Amino acid sequence: MCHFMSVAMQPLQSRILYTKNVKWRDLRFLQQETFKDLTVSDRQKLKNSLIANAFIQPFYVWQDSDEVIYCLDGKHRTILLEELIADGTEVPEELPAIFISCENKKEASKLVLVFSSAYARVTMEGFNEFIALHELELPELMEQISIPDLVFIEELPMPEVLDGEAKDKPAVMKITFTNADQLEKAMPAIEKLLTEQFAGAFFSVSAGEI
Repeated sequence: MCHFMSVAMQPLQSRILYTKNVKWRDLRFLQQETFKDLTVSDRQKLKNSLIANAFIQPFYVWQDSDEVIYCLDGKHRTILLEELIADGTEVPEELPAIFISCENKKEASKLVLVFSSAYARVTMEGFNEFIALHELELPELMEQISIPDLVFIEELPMPEVLDGEAKDKPAVMKITFTNADQLEKAMPAIEKLLTEQFAGAFFSVSAGEI
């Protein structure tokens, strides 16, 4: 059962103190090594993005009473910045950070989870419309971005060709939805995909599966 916290009617306050360059190599972290998993593919995409788009998002940090600066969002960027340096890329010793007001380490730890949250979801249909609207180059973007819940044909692993008669049969991909609502939302995108990009392909629906 989900319990939603009632929001008190009070003025919205800002906890942002200031923005300042910090020695990013000296940043400390509150999360353990197993907190997040960065796949090999997404690791390379993040590195590609740093090279292609430069440093465009500041670190979010909290400074405790002993003047130790903890990074609340940006740990993997610090790791890949080190890799870029090892590859020969010149990286500044100091980079921008937004300092956040926190009462203590517990409160700062909560913000690690807040910064790690993804509230809105990009839909496949909305993504395709955005790409077309702004005339963006999808192949180039695919090497730099990673958006949860979007699965691109280019990223799907190709099945091994079976020996014998199986190799002459049509290729089939099965998608299992957890509920009817997911299936209903996916139908327009699937129909558009097959109509516009894969002429002759077809699908069938049965008991929540496609």
